[in-house]
Amino acid sequence: MSHASTTHFALAAASVLLATSALHGQVSLEAPVGATLQEDSLEALRADFEALRRHNEALERSNQSLAERNEALSSSLAVQNQDWLDADRVAEIRGIVQDVLADTQGRTSLQDGGLSAGYSAGRGFFIGSQDGSFNLNVNGQLQTRWVFNRNPGSTPGVSESDWGFQVRRAKVRFQGNVIDPSWTYQINGSFEGPDAPGLTIGGPVQGPGGGALVTGTIGVRSPSNGGTFEFQEVFIAKQLENGIVLTVGQFKTPWMREELVDSSQQLAVERSVINEFFNQDRAVGVMASYQSDSWSLAGSYNNGQATAVYQDTRYTNLSNSPTDWAFSARFQWKFTGDWSDFDSFTSDNTTETAVMVGVAAMGQQYGLNSVFARVRNVNNASSTADLSLDSTTVWGVTADISAKFSGWSIFAAAVWQYYDPTIQKRDTGSVPLNAFNNTQSFESYNPWGFVVQAGYALTADADGNAKWELFARYEEGNAADDRFDSIIPGQSTVEGGTPSILTVGANYFFNDNVKFTVDWGINFAEEMSLFAQSPSVAGWESSDAPDQWVLRAQMQLIF
Repeated sequence: MSHASTTHFALAAASVLLATSALHGQVSLEAPVGATLQEDSLEALRADFEALRRHNEALERSNQSLAERNEALSSSLAVQNQDWLDADRVAEIRGIVQDVLADTQGRTSLQDGGLSAGYSAGRGFFIGSQDGSFNLNVNGQLQTRWVFNRNPGSTPGVSESDWGFQVRRAKVRFQGNVIDPSWTYQINGSFEGPDAPGLTIGGPVQGPGGGALVTGTIGVRSPSNGGTFEFQEVFIAKQLENGIVLTVGQFKTPWMREELVDSSQQLAVERSVINEFFNQDRAVGVMASYQSDSWSLAGSYNNGQATAVYQDTRYTNLSNSPTDWAFSARFQWKFTGDWSDFDSFTSDNTTETAVMVGVAAMGQQYGLNSVFARVRNVNNASSTADLSLDSTTVWGVTADISAKFSGWSIFAAAVWQYYDPTIQKRDTGSVPLNAFNNTQSFESYNPWGFVVQAGYALTADADGNAKWELFARYEEGNAADDRFDSIIPGQSTVEGGTPSILTVGANYFFNDNVKFTVDWGINFAEEMSLFAQSPSVAGWESSDAPDQWVLRAQMQLIF
């Protein structure tokens, strides 16, 4: 209640009391008893009323003073505000407001456009439109390993034991779609270490017109980038309305299934040596593929895929394409499960039963550009020549089966190839190099191999995903051959191989992105030169004695 309301209430009460007293007084004037007492009470009431009036006046003066102070304070604040809000501050505030409005408009525009970005497991980092018309995914893979090799059949004078660390793979992948989800692309690059350096096929040779020297390699991977960045998959794909997908660019051709499964999804530290000998690597060309609910088919026409006798198939063009023609095709039939179940060789307790079989075929004929060695006369710098595989044909077939059930993952594959080799000499100097025949034909060459592997999910997390996984693999092959020795008379430097390797190991999954793998393998056969590739690839070395063994430990991270 306000002071004014209190005063009015007091005056009203006093009036009532006075009226009551007066009434009593009138009555008492007619009564002769108690007149003095009534007069004393009336005087006391008048005194209280006077005191109340004075208190009310004091309150009014106090309210007036408070109002004056408020007015003075308001005037002071107005002056201060006028001094603070000068022209500079007005301009600054106006600029801030404009920036906020512009940012708000921009955010509204992005929201209207439906832009989304973030990270998700299996997809990596992504940015794209919410309607799916434009999309970019960025992911990668890192593999660091330690390898110990014990080789009783090493070259005399060379230590039987080698060990050390290496960065086996460091990959970055960009993939997505443009315009609509039917137009997709992929650019996949790697900072991998070198592939196998190759096996020398010659040395000093005495021939007509003087000695000659071979300076080339045959039968294994040629030198690669040594840690520099190199593109791997680079292609554009279009899915037609009938479900057929057309792919153009550089890609893995539809041939060996073990090679088609990504290196991050393998069971052991590295793929089998059988795969490393027969795999297709990557080729430049065109591919058509189709996938239904139960089967898939893919076919490719290209510049030539990798084989045991020629490996340089990446980034070829019309001037250096090594083949006259080349094709490969693969058919797969899925009995049960989802297609995604076969993206990995590892097992887990959440996988339903999944079974798939596959068959594939390849064929190609090499041309004049398939130069694998350069030779020269050591006594005459004008006498040089290239050796090529011109007119050599290669055919091959492979079959495989993949299955997952009750925590198990099983894979088996067999492969066979037929080579009809011809070596062509092409003189590149002003003087013919007579140490080699112009054309040399050889008997057919039929290498083969098979691999069987199995993994079992030993433990699982709360979601049923495997934590520990045990695995074993056995592989065997035969590429024993010495027919290339006649390229250089008297030389015997190209050796084949008959590996018989058992590998056992374990995987530990920290999570979906980080995996630790350790395995140990032993070769029971004596010869595996062509299958050894390079220690930097799988850890195996060329050997002519049994019981070579390899211990490998690897940490992998994918993002």
